[in-house]
Amino acid sequence: MNAIKMNLGYERSCMDLPRLFVDHYMTDCIPVYPLIYIWSLSRLLDGESTSIQEIGERFLLTEGDVLNAWKHWEKKGLIELDGTNITFLPVKEPKTPTRTRIPAFESIVNEATTPEIIEPVTIENWAAEDGTTEDETTGSEISKGRTVGKSAEVIRIPTPNRPQYTAQELACYRTQSRDIERLFARAEKTLGKLLSYNDMNVIFGFYDWLRLPIDVIEYLLSYCADNDHRNMRYIEKCALDWADNNIDDLEKALTYVQSFDLSYRTVLKYMGQKSGYPSPSHRKFIDRWLHEWNMPLELIQEACDRSVENIDKPKFSYVDKILAGWNKKGITTIEGVKAADDDFNKATAEKSKPTPSRPAASKPKTNRFMNFNQRDTDYSQFEKLERAYLAQQLKVSE
Repeated sequence: MNAIKMNLGYERSCMDLPRLFVDHYMTDCIPVYPLIYIWSLSRLLDGESTSIQEIGERFLLTEGDVLNAWKHWEKKGLIELDGTNITFLPVKEPKTPTRTRIPAFESIVNEATTPEIIEPVTIENWAAEDGTTEDETTGSEISKGRTVGKSAEVIRIPTPNRPQYTAQELACYRTQSRDIERLFARAEKTLGKLLSYNDMNVIFGFYDWLRLPIDVIEYLLSYCADNDHRNMRYIEKCALDWADNNIDDLEKALTYVQSFDLSYRTVLKYMGQKSGYPSPSHRKFIDRWLHEWNMPLELIQEACDRSVENIDKPKFSYVDKILAGWNKKGITTIEGVKAADDDFNKATAEKSKPTPSRPAASKPKTNRFMNFNQRDTDYSQFEKLERAYLAQQLKVSE
């Protein structure tokens, strides 16, 4: 039954929860971890025992998630683990401050704040440490998406790939949380279909993996459906974009959508793309034009129109070269573009005018390859002779 033997590593004075635990340890992890710690400690102080299975049933978790909680507290220095024996230690002030939120899917972190990534704990590698065979335990997929770091800047970085949840885990979370149940129900109504297992996997990942709030997810689904995008891959792509841009409340989501529709979708329309999100490479171009160079939309449209004159359809790299030239000259308006064109035409005309130092172009010089008399053959005379010959042949045949 995976019984846990617990010991108190210090003299008991009272059951008061230390303020240090509340201030520094309850807010930098999954919310259920402190509950497991406090509940298990209270059972120990009351002289009662518990087990991994009992804790899992109490909090509607898998055994793998319970083991992850104990591994977390061991990393924090609040307990000591010896197989399935747990010793609670005094709560001390952590050496690192509390976390600050970072964008999801951050692939490049400054070297000065690069976190030490700790291998995600599953029940398999727990079993490998205490000698339990793999056949005696089952793993938890949810834990694979939860990585804890020790950096002063970073506590958790989501894994690059969305975790897969089992049907049992989804049912468990759906039963445990009315918000998740409501989210799935509204998703079915918004998308106009019954959610498949894969649909629920993706949508629950927005909440558990990307940490998007419930109301933001509901608005995301509604926004995609209103724009006739009900494909789950497209919706997930939008969710990743929102997570990368720290869209963590409804007000930010509304502002971001308005800005996206006004700028990104307009630019995509200029580029001949009627719908969809820009690819990462195209997003870099658009961000540079809009935010780094502060180019107005009318100037971007002008660059797109000019690219069409030279190639079949606008290309991001070609438009980028046009805008880069205007940015270098400090041009930010259509009037500035027209003035630059006039200056260029005048300069070209000036260069073509003859001057004392640059006389007008003369006839090309002849050389031994070109110094010969051209033929002056009269081909009309040949035609007359040919007609007379044909007439003579007709008379002979008659």
